Amino acid sequence: MKRILTVILCMLWGGCFFLWPPEAQANLLQQRYPQTVSQEYLANLGREKIKQALTETGEKRRYELQLVRQPRALQLPAGQLICEVELPRGLEFQGQMPVLIKAYVNDKFYRQITIYYRIGIYDKVLVAQHDLQLERALTTADFKVEERCLENPAADYLHDAKELQDRVPIRFIKSGSILTRDMLTTPIVVQSGAPVKLLTNVNGVEVVTDGIAMQRGRLGTYIRVRNARTGKMLRGKIRDANTVEIAG
Repeated sequence: MKRILTVILCMLWGGCFFLWPPEAQANLLQQRYPQTVSQEYLANLGREKIKQALTETGEKRRYELQLVRQPRALQLPAGQLICEVELPRGLEFQGQMPVLIKAYVNDKFYRQITIYYRIGIYDKVLVAQHDLQLERALTTADFKVEERCLENPAADYLHDAKELQDRVPIRFIKSGSILTRDMLTTPIVVQSGAPVKLLTNVNGVEVVTDGIAMQRGRLGTYIRVRNARTGKMLRGKIRDANTVEIAG
């Protein structure tokens, strides 16, 4: 924090120094800087700027703004005062977000200060009731709905139990974790070594033959398969638990 050097006017009179009393110093400062921008006003400028930015992004979830530290009041000279407020790094939801306030007197830049806020975005989301294991089918007993402060409001959080239908964890999920879409995937429907039907389209005609899956996979993914009759290795897309579609 910068030190404020107060210039003390002294008068040499009769070999003694006389210091101006505090009241005189205060009066001198008041004459030089008659305008005061209060702490509350500065904090409100920052708060309103953040609210405006959230509205412009279409944010409709509940949020809380926390002022990290109260700013100091500004002492300014006489003249027309204009305050410009900026978010130099835009909206930030992790850590402290700076808000820059620039003060102009008679259209001339005079001083700027930076204040810091924390933004908390809240929403009702699905939360793991207990540890969820990899590839395990989910039930309603595995989660609950809670209003939580979101660590990353831009993440694709899950809100409805319907979004868990035909989904399994793609990784271990710790109890109390908020569920996001990228934590889940479709279940494995074809196991390595399982017999499958190989479907090929030849001149508009579907041809089906027997095959063996050489890899496990999920709906819509590609796996290697072997033609059971010719032994030829092929690559195809899983259409369902029993069918792999061979391209070409």
